[in-house]
Amino acid sequence: MIKSVAVYLGSSAASEEYMNIAYNFGRELAGRGYRAVFGGAEVGTMKAFAQGVLDANGEILGVFPKGFKGKREVAAQGRDILMNCLTKTLEVKDMPERIAVMGSLSDCCVILPGSFGTMEELFFLAVDNEIGIHDKRAFVLNVKGYYDGLEAQIATMKREHFLRADSDVVTFVHSVEELFDELKRA
Repeated sequence: MIKSVAVYLGSSAASEEYMNIAYNFGRELAGRGYRAVFGGAEVGTMKAFAQGVLDANGEILGVFPKGFKGKREVAAQGRDILMNCLTKTLEVKDMPERIAVMGSLSDCCVILPGSFGTMEELFFLAVDNEIGIHDKRAFVLNVKGYYDGLEAQIATMKREHFLRADSDVVTFVHSVEELFDELKRA
């Protein structure tokens, strides 16, 4: 039974629609009683997601690399990007340790729209599952067609037998309701 969910998503200030998706998902996740684990940053859709969890009085754990200043354009501003109002924050050595710790503190992960870091986190989790380090699944919220290309690529990997046809390590969902249905079944 899934109780704790690692959520990987963007640190960029995306369109208002993506910010709302992240915020509403955070509210719904907390409202359904799940504990949220995320990267701890107060920027982009990460901030919107965390605020949604907090506004629903949910439990949210941030895992943040020591001294991390964010992407170049954010780091150049010289501001602190660690979100300070979380239920709990764990400080880790670096980004790879953040991914590993987030995975260890959760029962599965959810991928919302993001960039290179989000993809790294998804693939890190998927590889560790594939080689038997854990059996946690990743649920990719493919809204607005954001992950259509990735979904097609994984289907190609299965069709060409680089992944088992029945592999459910990465499951694509196309709405928040479908995502919660999958979490209930997992």
